[in-house]
Amino acid sequence: MGGRGWMGGRGWMGRSCWMGRKRLVIVCALAASASAQPKPQMQRIAQFENDRAVSWKSVIPPHTESTFHRHDRYRTIVAIAGGDLKTITPDGRVTVTHYESGKAYWFAPMPTGETHKDVNDSNRTIEVITVEVKNQ
Repeated sequence: MGGRGWMGGRGWMGRSCWMGRKRLVIVCALAASASAQPKPQMQRIAQFENDRAVSWKSVIPPHTESTFHRHDRYRTIVAIAGGDLKTITPDGRVTVTHYESGKAYWFAPMPTGETHKDVNDSNRTIEVITVEVKNQ
């Protein structure tokens, strides 16, 4: 084959290598883009606060967990988008609460000194509204 050809004289092998590099660049760019996206995190969105109660909406994406914390007040939780939410204590004790969408739940304060973290290890986002009663 005379002439300079499609890739400026590099012939078939030049075209093949060029296309291979182009594919490699695209694959690397897609991998970098996927890894650059931030991991979803739990969100706590204030709803209201007054002298008697405080409320927030929790959005708990799949495969996320909170830090260890405690609840010192009586509270109601209303499931907006339900699911199974684990609570895990520092010593590894696991409790699973099934929140049914549209249903309300009542919880007493946690025992003194006890903490837990919330874990959503499902493939669905869980959303709840919490209303804590302030001590009078």
